[in-house]
Amino acid sequence: MTKQMPTAYLLINCDLARTREVIGQITEIPGTLECTELDAAYDILVKINMRTVDELKDVIKSKLKKIPDIKSIVALVAIEGKMEDIDHSKSDRSNIFS
Repeated sequence: MTKQMPTAYLLINCDLARTREVIGQITEIPGTLECTELDAAYDILVKINMRTVDELKDVIKSKLKKIPDIKSIVALVAIEGKMEDIDHSKSDRSNIFS
């Protein structure tokens, strides 16, 4: 089994008047896969992928936390696995949303 690169989902609160500018700055950070504005308890959702967990921590500390209009960051780090890896044929809950 190959070692997966860590992926994190970041929930960000920022100055609402500067959301577009913050998104622009985030999308310039290498490893950013997705960045979208939310209408929820958090203002921005970011999906980011790095080679190592240490690189992931470094990007959060040295890049994201230095963006002045970001007020808070919640990082959810995916350990491993993807929806494509789940064999739904063996689950009795495969039609849970039907």
